[in-house]
Amino acid sequence: MPFESSLPLVVTCLLGAVIGFFVWLGVQNRWLLAVAILLAAAGVGSFAVDWAVETDREYLLALFPRLARAAERQEVSTIMAALDPDLRPLREEAEKVLKQVRPSEVAITSVDITVEPVRKPPEAVANLMVRVTGNVIDKGMPSTVLAGVKVLLHKKNGQWLVTDAEGEPVRPGKNR
Repeated sequence: MPFESSLPLVVTCLLGAVIGFFVWLGVQNRWLLAVAILLAAAGVGSFAVDWAVETDREYLLALFPRLARAAERQEVSTIMAALDPDLRPLREEAEKVLKQVRPSEVAITSVDITVEPVRKPPEAVANLMVRVTGNVIDKGMPSTVLAGVKVLLHKKNGQWLVTDAEGEPVRPGKNR
């Protein structure tokens, strides 16, 4: 589907099909029954296509929780797989941060993703609000930090890869 959710289209088609069917019951015209059947088929078809097709934005919305769980479990390989392999400094910095912080909990509290598919390669910007519990401030004492993180991504060989990430501490209740 060219849009994120087909729910409005599905509801409209199915509601039109039900109304068409009830009108057909009173009038008994074949064309009303055909219209009702076509509307029902269009609604079911739209739902099936929406369920089967994952947009880039939907993929990215699912990617960040997977990376958060990987950070909690210290799965460096999972996180490295999401980073552009050509950007060695980014990969080294990510490994260093994971070893220093050793997060025990990573909760994404807010996600805003903008995908620019017309660029070559397609690019995306994700603005996240993340709560990290681990050795964030003092290396020996677990603490919790709320951070605003801006993640830049591009699609390379059909896969979305992180090209840069910038984070800054945010005080609770303050907008970035």
